[in-house]
Amino acid sequence: MEIEITNSALQKIKESAINPNENVLLLQYETDDCGCVVNGVSKLVEIYEENLTDEEIVLTTKPAPYRVAIQKRVEWVYDNDLKVDYSDSANMLQLKSPNQMLNPRMSFNAIKK
Repeated sequence: MEIEITNSALQKIKESAINPNENVLLLQYETDDCGCVVNGVSKLVEIYEENLTDEEIVLTTKPAPYRVAIQKRVEWVYDNDLKVDYSDSANMLQLKSPNQMLNPRMSFNAIKK
């Protein structure tokens, strides 16, 4: 599985002062109040690398040195090629694949410095 962060998304992520050498972007899949696991919503959360667990895997991420991880339990939800993009009109990050739009308004939570 591979994930690309577009230049426009990268600009927004950099504005949050993420440290790519110490932190990882975790693509969380929230299913609370969604009815079932298929109806979950993806969100991006910055976490300290040491807080990654055995339940998460780091994906091949472009561009380096940014790293994105996902939860193993929901790996099946995602396509093999993912893209984090930014929409100017929505003023939000988006999660896409070549086959579908997975989340047109994805929230991003950076670690508070």
